[in-house]
Amino acid sequence: MELILFAMISLIIIVALLANRLNDTSFPFPFDRKATVFTSAEKNFHRLLEQAVGGECRVINRVKLSDIVTVRGGVSQRASQTARNKADNKYLDFAICDRHSMKLLGTIDLVDTQGKGYKVKKDWFVSGALEAASIPHLRIKVKATYSVEELKHCLQTRLFANKVAEPKMKGRVIPAPMVKARTKAVQPSTGVITPTAALAANQLNNGKLPAPNMSALPH
Repeated sequence: MELILFAMISLIIIVALLANRLNDTSFPFPFDRKATVFTSAEKNFHRLLEQAVGGECRVINRVKLSDIVTVRGGVSQRASQTARNKADNKYLDFAICDRHSMKLLGTIDLVDTQGKGYKVKKDWFVSGALEAASIPHLRIKVKATYSVEELKHCLQTRLFANKVAEPKMKGRVIPAPMVKARTKAVQPSTGVITPTAALAANQLNNGKLPAPNMSALPH
């Protein structure tokens, strides 16, 4: 009888230990699937942002700061590691890249001034890192509705305003082989007038060559 009682007590203890182990918070994979990837505000803003940037850009969500910046040379190992650790724990809500080259054009953070106060306080480390790396950064307030035109204007004036314009001709970029340097009459190394230029100057002064048509020159 005592043996049976001891066996039952031992069984109860074993079952309790197994149950406790299954409910232990140190279980290596205590995860469940989230209902949605984005919040309602992020989803709506992302859809409008893609329309605003057009077909030449890609919008990437939730990008780590360490994915878009790197520690420059000449920094001590301790300072480099500290900066990397901080950058690993920071992220941007949206990153805008060129669709073809994937070159980073700018970053955007959504700021919720109501409710939970999401990113209301400016992160000095994120702002300083982006400024040091010359990466444009926009903080846009979360609101019920946005318009595509409103976002376009904001991006053009605040994010892409410093973009260097490329030379254009009739709406198309001039191919590099078509851009030719003008012939210089003076050799840059010596400053001596070339024989051809000197002969042309003498003929012009003597009236043997017609004066150039100034209206036909590039201006």
